[in-house]
Amino acid sequence: MKYKTLLILAIVFIMYILFYVIEINETSIDSSKWRTLSKDGFCLLYNPLYSEKTTLFPSKELENDILNELPQDYVFIDYVYKINNVSLSTFHRDVTSSQYNYKTDYPVFTAILYKYSGDLLSICPASNITYPLCWSHIHNISGYTGTVFLFNCDVLHAGQINNCKEREVLQYKICHKDDLNKLKHLHGIKKEKTDICTMSFYNLFIRKMSYFFEFPINYIFYPLMIQKESENTTIGFFQKYIPIGFYNN
Repeated sequence: MKYKTLLILAIVFIMYILFYVIEINETSIDSSKWRTLSKDGFCLLYNPLYSEKTTLFPSKELENDILNELPQDYVFIDYVYKINNVSLSTFHRDVTSSQYNYKTDYPVFTAILYKYSGDLLSICPASNITYPLCWSHIHNISGYTGTVFLFNCDVLHAGQINNCKEREVLQYKICHKDDLNKLKHLHGIKKEKTDICTMSFYNLFIRKMSYFFEFPINYIFYPLMIQKESENTTIGFFQKYIPIGFYNN
């Protein structure tokens, strides 16, 4: 009986892997027509002027359009994170601005402006609703310069590998004004990350494993992501295998 139970569990696990290994491709123009914050945990905006008029801080057009998608009394946090070249392809939730982690009264949102065309973001729709688990497929979304993703910080997502083409993105945080004090650790951050993109079987393997094992990485071990430690320490050793490089450290 014990071996029969183990066999059933093994079959279920294999079926789970085979089902969720499927990735779905979309374009930002098509997706923007029907993706919503309430249903999917994210929506898309597109305007070439977003990219042309935004150097570091969001242009007025971009700021107004983002706030129009959100309920009243949402504000931009004094936070800008610029990312160059590196694909940031490991799946993660934005644990440093998570509603669950920081017990905010209202959802917190990330906005990412893409200043290039091509493969943009991989995202798991409605994964904020099923937090800390993810029951949705990976959706790989491509688009054009001036595409903006606005999403709940607890949505599981990753940058597409995009064959290591040059990339430039700007990331912002938006929260309800009553939650500003709970997110004060983000205030005043002006960070720029430039790295070298590499493509290998190992990178692809780690990317996929970060999707299948997102629960322990983002829910159980998230304190390891807050502060980067030396690789000579025990914590630093384990941080090499989780997406610590995505955060503000």
